Amino acid sequence: MKIQFQEPAGDFTDGIEVIHRYHQSFFTRGAQLLALAQAIDQAGLNEERALRLAELYVFYRQAGPLHHLDEERALFPLVVGQDLLLDGMLERLALDHEEIEEAWRVLVIAVHEVLERRQVPEKFLEQAARFERLQREHLIRENEDFLPRVEGLLASSQRRRAAAAMASMRGLKPGLT
Repeated sequence: MKIQFQEPAGDFTDGIEVIHRYHQSFFTRGAQLLALAQAIDQAGLNEERALRLAELYVFYRQAGPLHHLDEERALFPLVVGQDLLLDGMLERLALDHEEIEEAWRVLVIAVHEVLERRQVPEKFLEQAARFERLQREHLIRENEDFLPRVEGLLASSQRRRAAAAMASMRGLKPGLT
């Protein structure tokens, strides 16, 4: 059975809405990852948990890099240089991306060991929890501090342009999934 990535963006008509949809999806999948990692740590791996872990792996493998590109290539350039506070936020968010990506690289090694060798590494739960925490804290920072500020700065034409760039990075036309 081949697991397909399900695009969380919905449509690509508004770049800010694409970001919000990804954030909601990350919050949901993060809670699922944490619960699953705890279940695997406590009860081991069975077919159902293996399938759920594989589905989460496919999601994060695709969604994480796409989301960071959406922000760094389509959204951040529209607001860089607006003011010093915003520029500081952009720098911090980009650093968060690097930290989240490193935590993912570490977790992927453990996920592969679980799925391919059916062995649960000693630090699997700790690695999953660290990745989820970094991602969640980053999303909260964006949702509470960054996005409300950006929403007030961007015109609807800029939001559409960001969405078009995001769609293009996926080989899609704006407005489509």
